[in-house]
Amino acid sequence: QQQPQQQQDINTMETSANRRNSNSENSSSSSDNDNDQRRNGTLTTKHRQSLLRIHNDNIITQGSQRHVVPEPSSSSTATTTFTSGMNGNNAGNMGRRWSSTSSIHNNNNINNSTSGTRMRRTPNVTTNANATAGTDSEDDGDPEEWVHRHGQIARDVLCCSSQRNSSSNGNGRGCLDWWSSLIPMVAWLQVYQWKRWFVTDIMAGLTVAVMIVPQSMSYAKLAGLPVQFGLYSSLVPIYAYAVFGSSRQLGVGPVALVSLLLSTGLTMILEQDGITPETTDSYDAIYATLALQTSVLVGISYIGMGILRLGFVTIFLSHAVISGFTSGAAIIIGLSQLKYIFGYDIPNDKSLHKMLGNIFSNIDQFNWKTFLLGTACIFTLMGMKKMSQKYPQRFKWTRAAGPLVVTVVSIVLQVALDLQARGIPIVGHIPKGLPKFTGSAVFPLTEIHHLSVVVLSIVLVGFMESIAIAKTLAQKHNYELDSSSELIGLGVANLMSGLFGGYPVCGSFSRSAVNNDSGAMSGISAIVTATVVALVLLFLTPVFELLPLATLAAIVISGVISLVDYPEAIYLWKVHKFDFGVWMCAFLGTLFLGVELGLGISVGISILLVLYESAYPPTAVLGRLPGTHQYRNVKQYPGVETYDGIVCIRIDAPIYFANTQHIREKVQKYYRRAQEQLSVSHHQQDPEEGQQVFVANEEPPKVQFVVLDMSPVAHVDTSALHTLQDITSSFRKNDGVQLCLSNPNPRVMHRLVKSGLADDIGRDHIFVSLHDAVNYCLSHMDAKELESMHAAASENTARELSDDTKTDDDLEVGAEKM
Repeated sequence: QQQPQQQQDINTMETSANRRNSNSENSSSSSDNDNDQRRNGTLTTKHRQSLLRIHNDNIITQGSQRHVVPEPSSSSTATTTFTSGMNGNNAGNMGRRWSSTSSIHNNNNINNSTSGTRMRRTPNVTTNANATAGTDSEDDGDPEEWVHRHGQIARDVLCCSSQRNSSSNGNGRGCLDWWSSLIPMVAWLQVYQWKRWFVTDIMAGLTVAVMIVPQSMSYAKLAGLPVQFGLYSSLVPIYAYAVFGSSRQLGVGPVALVSLLLSTGLTMILEQDGITPETTDSYDAIYATLALQTSVLVGISYIGMGILRLGFVTIFLSHAVISGFTSGAAIIIGLSQLKYIFGYDIPNDKSLHKMLGNIFSNIDQFNWKTFLLGTACIFTLMGMKKMSQKYPQRFKWTRAAGPLVVTVVSIVLQVALDLQARGIPIVGHIPKGLPKFTGSAVFPLTEIHHLSVVVLSIVLVGFMESIAIAKTLAQKHNYELDSSSELIGLGVANLMSGLFGGYPVCGSFSRSAVNNDSGAMSGISAIVTATVVALVLLFLTPVFELLPLATLAAIVISGVISLVDYPEAIYLWKVHKFDFGVWMCAFLGTLFLGVELGLGISVGISILLVLYESAYPPTAVLGRLPGTHQYRNVKQYPGVETYDGIVCIRIDAPIYFANTQHIREKVQKYYRRAQEQLSVSHHQQDPEEGQQVFVANEEPPKVQFVVLDMSPVAHVDTSALHTLQDITSSFRKNDGVQLCLSNPNPRVMHRLVKSGLADDIGRDHIFVSLHDAVNYCLSHMDAKELESMHAAASENTARELSDDTKTDDDLEVGAEKM
């Protein structure tokens, strides 16, 4: 009488298990389900193309097993078995999964046909696809591929063989193309439209020239050099960049930030050696020689970085760090020019509080005449700049013409009123003529160890400023700009600057904007600008000798006011408090500790942010969106479906030595949390649910599977492999939990196979998609549950038979006694 009831209970559980296995089909209409299957078939094909990189392999389909048979000649290619469906030995083995060695090499032709036997999500699809060996983005993630690819680029650029000179067969590149790689000017000259662009380039060059002459003189004074150094830095370096620079609109020349870095750095070096203007008569000559050597070293550094393809280094500086440092440096620059506005000597200092003390210590020497002239020039420049912004159609020219206007007016006032005699200092003597070759003063470079910090800071800030402008302009004009090629262009410009009497240069925000707004389309505008500077040096130096220093200071101050990026600080406070804290650290560090330490703090903060994000990558527990095959973060989508006994975890970063400990802790944490939730739900079961369950010696449910979604994992190193090995062993030994992997990319799969970890985890537990892995886990759990139910039913039947036999024996014994 008990046996039919037990069989009924088993049938009930089988029906429940089957219903759970097919809940995705029952959750939508039949037409939607067909669409899902077709959509899934497309995704499956793409996964197969990206996962199976097999060179010259023959796919032989036998039933539901697909085997890859390698050719004898492909010794470097491993064999792969791609399993779909079930084999006869494993009734619960469902889903598509990796089950043998994966190959990650070259192209393959795959003819896939799927059986569809007992496969809920496997449509009958035949695909003939050519899988490529990988994309550039995949190669960039592997250091070996990076070295190989960039080394090949260098060889291609430096080797122009006779075979490649002839492109008549259409296979090789012509010699002109190779020269274009070496000299970007050759590239844009090939597509230059002389009739349309030549006149606009000339006008843009003249406009920038009007702006750069007074600016370069002002920035030279900021750098602690005579004004002619600024003009020299605006001559040969601009010619050099027009030939070797990859940006067609970038305005290269002296800038305020680099001038400040040079001034503070060289002053600190000389003070450490006990060389000051008061103690050394040749102080100016020593200072000028160090400036020339710094420019040459900056140029050599840029060229070396360009050859080594290190144009990516600036990505490690966040926007918040750059903005904070630039804002702090701009305030220091403005305060350093107040001595020309106030009319008395103010000793420079690297920190804000000391500089403010120096300003007010001699305030009794205040000169109201220089102050009046300087502030009038500042308001004029700011007003003309605002006018160009408010009325861009009618008064766009006022932004570029502002420095020239105040310069001309100041010179006229000097000629008419003799401002120097009235207590307003002027520039004074400027050597007439073109710069001389200064290579003999530069070499030998005996002060490299002293100049290393200054050179490094200028290289970093100069390239960061230049590449930001150049990429924006290149995107606006729809042409490609390579960061490493830009490094070489800047390097040649700085090298020529040091060899011809200049100091370090880089791209200027203001002049680049004016050059672009004026219609510049090529480096011809830069050539025109440099030519005008040469004419000024040849014929107009006596005129610029009459320029008041207060006017030069006003040009610098008006230029750096826009660098104080307080709107960015307000935006960061509203949007991201942590980035606001980073901005404040860089800003305050630059203000109170000096520009060098401020830059060091900014770089240090950026590196710490990179290390933090790398060491603590985001992870998430996933659940299935109802009615779909998509799995999402349970925190982001609270309504997703999760399964008792299965934990799905996604790791959103490459796994390597820096983050393996964090990932291990996260996996263990998610596992323990799921186990605790299972235990709590088991003790709080609602008896009114109406479910019939075998209670005989029932134990609390346990997590049986942990599935790692490896889709975002671009690569793994040996530390990651050891960590995965430890997690697998720990789960298997202590809790009997099986670790599964889903959708590893070919490079990761290759490492798993080579290390033997794929065999240790089990080829049957590595799947193409997360949904396949969940299906397999559910099937395995259902089969195991049914097996235990059958065993329990058999045990109960045997016990009942034993009890019946014992009862019959007792009755017989009682009858005999009676």
